[in-house]
Amino acid sequence: MRISLKSLLLTSVLTFATTAFAADLLTVNVPFTFTAMGQTFPAGHYDIAMNSNHCIVTLYSTTDATKRLTWLVRPADARNAAGVVTFNELGPNYTLKNIQVGERITPNLDTRTNRGVSATTSISNQ
Repeated sequence: MRISLKSLLLTSVLTFATTAFAADLLTVNVPFTFTAMGQTFPAGHYDIAMNSNHCIVTLYSTTDATKRLTWLVRPADARNAAGVVTFNELGPNYTLKNIQVGERITPNLDTRTNRGVSATTSISNQ
């Protein structure tokens, strides 16, 4: 009986750890080229990872290790999706505006004024 209780506890801990990790690692498909912090990022799949203290988020390409950026996050109102990446559109160009994971969000990453922004596009991981 003791062995099965240990097994049950270990399984519960592993399930919880996997669930917690999955909630902190999201993938989005961005269908257009965009800029962020002066770098150009190609269209494609991007992982968004939250650190264990929930204070730093990292966006990185799943195909190009050089395409990676990290920011501090602050509290935000929860959204329907686990993760949302928002872009400002200016003509045919897209600039990363912010990343929200659960109840944490980056500051406004598009340092330009909103003058000339024609639309805002949000992509969720759902």
